[in-house]
Amino acid sequence: MFQGLKIAVKQQKKLLVIFLFAIFLPSVSLSIFGIIALRNEKFRLEKQIENEQLKIASDLKGKIETKLLEIEKRLEDLAPNPSFRQKNFPVVKELITSLFEKDSLAGIIFLLYKNEEPFFPLFQTGFDKSASIPVLVYDSFLKQQIKNAEDAEFIRSDYLKAVSIYNDAFLQSGNLTIKARMLNHIARNLMKAGKFSGATDNYSKIINDYPDERTESGLPIELHAKLQKTECLSMPGDKGSAVKNDLEIFEDLLVNRWNLNEGQFKTYSSIVNERLTGLLSDSTWKSTEYKSRFELYKKEYLYKTSQWQTINNIKSFIVPELMNYLQTNSFPNSPYEYSKRTGNEDYLISAVMIPGQNQQDSTGILCMKLNNLYLQNSILNNAIEEIQPLQNTTLYITSLSGDSVRGNKNDTPDAITTTALFDDNFPPWRLELSYIGSKGLGEINIFSNFYFWTIMTLIIILVFGTVLIARIVTREMEILKIKSDFVSSVSHEFKTPLTSMKALTERLETGKVTQPVKMKQYISIISHDIDRLIRLVSNILNFSNIEEGKKVYRKEKTDIAIWLKEIIDNYKKESVESNCNINVQLKNDMPAIPIDRDAMAQALFNLLDNAVKFSRQDKEAEVTAEKNENSIILKIKDKGIGIENDEKDKIFEKFYRGKNAVKYYIKGTGLGLALVKYTVEAHNGQIDVGSEPGWSTVFTITLPVC
Repeated sequence: MFQGLKIAVKQQKKLLVIFLFAIFLPSVSLSIFGIIALRNEKFRLEKQIENEQLKIASDLKGKIETKLLEIEKRLEDLAPNPSFRQKNFPVVKELITSLFEKDSLAGIIFLLYKNEEPFFPLFQTGFDKSASIPVLVYDSFLKQQIKNAEDAEFIRSDYLKAVSIYNDAFLQSGNLTIKARMLNHIARNLMKAGKFSGATDNYSKIINDYPDERTESGLPIELHAKLQKTECLSMPGDKGSAVKNDLEIFEDLLVNRWNLNEGQFKTYSSIVNERLTGLLSDSTWKSTEYKSRFELYKKEYLYKTSQWQTINNIKSFIVPELMNYLQTNSFPNSPYEYSKRTGNEDYLISAVMIPGQNQQDSTGILCMKLNNLYLQNSILNNAIEEIQPLQNTTLYITSLSGDSVRGNKNDTPDAITTTALFDDNFPPWRLELSYIGSKGLGEINIFSNFYFWTIMTLIIILVFGTVLIARIVTREMEILKIKSDFVSSVSHEFKTPLTSMKALTERLETGKVTQPVKMKQYISIISHDIDRLIRLVSNILNFSNIEEGKKVYRKEKTDIAIWLKEIIDNYKKESVESNCNINVQLKNDMPAIPIDRDAMAQALFNLLDNAVKFSRQDKEAEVTAEKNENSIILKIKDKGIGIENDEKDKIFEKFYRGKNAVKYYIKGTGLGLALVKYTVEAHNGQIDVGSEPGWSTVFTITLPVC
């Protein structure tokens, strides 16, 4: 095989050199340059996408930072107000409330002063009015009256007597606080005595006339009176008035009307919440207005409770660090942005300095915790909608601690991802933009790229040229093999009769054969071998003429029956197989048809010769001829090794030799059947083959009658 390949390559050396220098090397070189150009194009596209992603991130950051600057500017405008320096907390509360009304981004506001506890104006946990309430001094007569009233109430349970004594004390005192407290005691005893209407009137008087006073324990007396008033209203069954009164208390608690601290707020809010739940759960209750208000207040209560927790976190984790800035006088003049992870939330703090009297030193710090939910759900969403994101780009935002803020992470391996952070990590978010093209980056604009089509064209040319060269070399190898097999077969076909003729001739020349019968036998064998050689040469020459289109057929009217008998008789005489048995069945009514007798005789000889060669031990063949409508049908049947089904179309190709022929070492040139087919078709006829492998083969020749 390798030797044949070597010879084939050598014979096509010129063609291979032309292919190598004219097609292969230029194609490979241009392809390499094209691939480099495509890689550069891909890099350029990646860079372009990254730049566009950075622009998107910059636009998004700019919109959010603009909103932050706007509210920080409002904070800066508030801080110089003298009320902050003078600690005029009612005015401070009004100013801060106005800030909340203008911008929902504002969260919890708190003030830090040197050496003081933090102050939360809207909650007032750092400003306790009870601390400034003076201690009341009772004269001896008033003390005795109060003692007598308490004895009547708590020892003798004479509630109406206690009411009378407390009423005398109320009338005799000119102090508003004492009057408010005496009314509270009167209302309490009336409740104990079951006089709920009178108790309600006294509690209403406290609410209307003494709203700013406090009880002995420091509790706002208005709050206490309102709570007790609900009890009085509910006892006779006036649930509507009781619910209405409690809803008013709940609303006042939520707006921190009485400057309660966290514990007080939670305690009294829980009392009102539980009482309203019981009153409104009654199946006889018909009004839906009060239920709707109650549901709204409950949500506000939960929010307020969470705000108190936030305040505690600010006190514990944020205030100490900000106080350090204040104590060291190193607080920046511009708004200071500070963030700290507390629990599961990032606390975003903006702070500005409260200027002192001379506007140079710092009195304190005005601080604001941003509303994270509003920042994420409103400002961030609006900013994303306003920007023009790159098509097929996903946006994923996380906190620096890794929690997801918006979107889902893109885990596609070949995604182009750009990451951006906010200036000073405020807010502490990481923006991650990932680009995934609908067909992948490798195909972005590639199909419209000149180099892509150049490479594709060169690859097609290269593949086509390679396939063509491979086919030429393969064909050359096949031809070399065919030539080799043909030369080998022809040599063997020539060698056998020539060797026989030489041996017989030498015996005749040397006079070793003297008997006339023996001499005649030798001469007959020599004559047969000569005829065999003539047929072999004739096959080769005829085939050559046919291939070159030089073959001329001389047709003449021939009686097929007589002609067949002559051919078969001649074959029997010339055949070296003495045991060859050829059975002939001919119809006498066959018409004469024009044929080239020599050409058709040679074709028939070839078929008979194959029938004998490919037979097994019994060299037997059967020849039949009959007329069928407008045709004469000749059949040559043997009892040989047969032909495989997949070889029936190939056996008529030149130089082809079947598998069984090779298997059983049956020699031949591979031209016989090809010559038969050419000859039959030249007579406008047709040849077919049928075979049962291992049993027999039938060749059928159909010749037209014209």
